[in-house]
Amino acid sequence: MVSSKTSFYMPCLFMQKEDEGGLDGHTEAPEPQHSTRKRSSILKFRRDNRGGDGKDSNIEQRDNAPHDLVSLSTPPGVSTKQMQGIFWQWKNPGDGVTVYVMDTGCDSRHPEFKNTKFQDWIFPGPETLEEPRDDSDLPESNDFHGTPVTAKIVGEKTGVAQNATVVVANIIAGNARQGFGHDLYKAHDCLLKIYDHVKKNNPGGIAKCVINISYGWIPLDHLKSIDARWAAAIELHSRYIFSELVNLGCYFVMASGNSGKEVTTDLIFAHAADPKLMGNIVVVGGHDFDLRNVYDYGGIVTISAEARNLIVARGYSMSMTPSYGEGWDSSSTWKVGHGTSFASPVVAGLLATFLSFGLGDPVRLLHTFAKKSPYPSQAKIAFNGIYADQWPKSLRPEGYTRNPKNP
Repeated sequence: MVSSKTSFYMPCLFMQKEDEGGLDGHTEAPEPQHSTRKRSSILKFRRDNRGGDGKDSNIEQRDNAPHDLVSLSTPPGVSTKQMQGIFWQWKNPGDGVTVYVMDTGCDSRHPEFKNTKFQDWIFPGPETLEEPRDDSDLPESNDFHGTPVTAKIVGEKTGVAQNATVVVANIIAGNARQGFGHDLYKAHDCLLKIYDHVKKNNPGGIAKCVINISYGWIPLDHLKSIDARWAAAIELHSRYIFSELVNLGCYFVMASGNSGKEVTTDLIFAHAADPKLMGNIVVVGGHDFDLRNVYDYGGIVTISAEARNLIVARGYSMSMTPSYGEGWDSSSTWKVGHGTSFASPVVAGLLATFLSFGLGDPVRLLHTFAKKSPYPSQAKIAFNGIYADQWPKSLRPEGYTRNPKNP
């Protein structure tokens, strides 16, 4: 991985913040369309170059991994115990892809980011002298939300796509939250600046970028009850911004919310996108260790990742000088997080990984590999597409045979 340290950051729009800073969801997911698209290319990519031990040379092994990442790489028919604490990941995950993190910023001093390629920091409004950092969303809060969210995408130990380049878009910008009107204006300005950044850095071409939104704001239906004309203007403007970013090649990954309610297109930022653009938008729900949904749900929530009792990076104010400890038990380095805020970036990292393959539509790959939930009417479970017959023979479960119906 390239180690080029700069620093940058940002957050979101029409949702409500989750219990550990973000949003969440649970739902019934429709079967993906065209699930066989590019399947032969994927199989070729995955099955070539086997070593003498039977291991696919396109994958790598991370031992003593956090539970949510182990779950992400657990193939159908394999138990958590049989995973032996290993996270199997594709090599060079996210290489050549830029991930925009709309959140409260990022404390880039954390050891999770020692090799992260930070490209830029974006701030809303005219505050051009802002410095890279993570901000608490409320003056009395000590919750630095953007740091663990960013780490779930590119972190050394908790991340999925370490080779991706990061642009941090900080919507808080040192002012904390100042009411939903102010929040909406800042969020829209952030998106406009992301558009400018994508356009500038991809002249004459289609970008390879993922925009993660784990931060929540006022639902549009509530805004309509306050001021219908303003809500209509916000929706129209949002639809236009989304359309233009999708036209540049961007994909959106959004946390569904943590309220345990059904998500509709009026309740989350995705409402603003034209239906024909929903192929570039992924709304992420959350489940517990037993794969049971614990957060928001609905037809718009198309995939789920683990979202309870997660190990996440701890952020700090720039006025503090943290002393980071070694090991997962270090409370100065890690904390326990809950919510779809932390499920969404895992899926964003996976989407960035699939996008880096160059094998076609990464959202279709995401849904092609996703596993069916053991519970009825719940979203499919995110899976990175690495099966046990790609592991070294010595680590495969005894008698393992891949289901021929698997991609």
